[in-house]
Amino acid sequence: MSQSLQQSSATVPQGRQRINPRILLLALGMFALGTDAFVVAGVLPTIAKETGVTESVAGQLVTVFSLTYGLGAPLFAALAGRWRPTRVLIGSLGLFFLANVASALSPSFLLLLLTRVLAGCFAATYAPLAYTVGISLAPPAKRGQALALVVIGLTVATALGSPLGTWVGEHFGWRMSFALVALLAGIAVLSLLIGGLPEVAAPKSLPLKTRLAPIAQPRVVMALLPSLLWNIGGFTVYTYIAILLLHNLHISDISGLLVAYGAGVVAGNWSGGLMADRFGTRRLLVFYLVALVIIEAVLSLLISNMIAGIVMLFLLGLGISQLFIPQQHRLLSVAPEHANVILALNNSAFYLGIAGGALVGGLALRVVPVSQLGWIGSAFVLLALLLFLLSLRAGKSRPLATADKETQKVLIAPE
Repeated sequence: MSQSLQQSSATVPQGRQRINPRILLLALGMFALGTDAFVVAGVLPTIAKETGVTESVAGQLVTVFSLTYGLGAPLFAALAGRWRPTRVLIGSLGLFFLANVASALSPSFLLLLLTRVLAGCFAATYAPLAYTVGISLAPPAKRGQALALVVIGLTVATALGSPLGTWVGEHFGWRMSFALVALLAGIAVLSLLIGGLPEVAAPKSLPLKTRLAPIAQPRVVMALLPSLLWNIGGFTVYTYIAILLLHNLHISDISGLLVAYGAGVVAGNWSGGLMADRFGTRRLLVFYLVALVIIEAVLSLLISNMIAGIVMLFLLGLGISQLFIPQQHRLLSVAPEHANVILALNNSAFYLGIAGGALVGGLALRVVPVSQLGWIGSAFVLLALLLFLLSLRAGKSRPLATADKETQKVLIAPE
């Protein structure tokens, strides 16, 4: 058992068998963060038009937010370890609120881009600590459930928050989309201040060098690289999905279609864990990657009407999200001795994949129509599949049983 988990378990009163309901306050903050992470994709055409930039340039708002989050999470987690967790949670979420207010008021695209960097910094500070504090609010036997409750904030944000933000942006302007995120963050901050969180022992602060040490191991790199590539492939398409839907369907309101994507993500997160427990991770990852290659390749061709759009967006959300939990399982078998760190790095790979997808898609739109982005995304997923098969062939992973049970309970806790 890791020392940080031992410390957090010490904060749970002996004999308490229930999860502290205040954990839902942490999920509320994650809902605001998740809405912010995905809402830009829905209002991207509107932002591009009103700020006078191309759609490919506007897509870099997603790049800078996700890049800051992916690179910043390990750094900010190391720096924030010296302060009390509850203060860091409230402070970072309050600054996240201000960053989104600044986004809503930005007079130019350049300043809007800067506020996205700031929002990414504060999101990267809040999220890892929310998982850590969430663990402390549950007895040891229910840590997995506690983490799932925190994660559900992100899941609901994908299913409801992002479509709602898109609808607001389409009817009241893109600035109101960021105002909505600021409102959600403000409600979460007030809830934390009023409801309060019990003081918990600060987790052991790992130096940045320790957090990044597993990257020096080839087997870890080979395990993380496919995750980066398939997320680049998925978000090459999703970042610019609003442009694709407007191009193919000639409709003005796409928020309802984004609900279908969010429903796919919810179904994928739920089924991914169940399927991993039943069938193991390797065959599932191969199957899911093959499916995602096909989905992305035919996405633009098949979205010809509303029904087809709903079905294909559901399948896209399902395909992307089903990969996450089986990948977490697999990483535990690759380097169980670095479990907490490698799972945090996998979450960074997820956000770096979002950033890379937005960048790749933006560059591609300079030379190809939006209808071709699916082929480009599919190529990245295919490359991820080939690298994953190569890592299996290398045969360097160890059995999952070598990871201790407490470590396995955090497999859904991205940092």
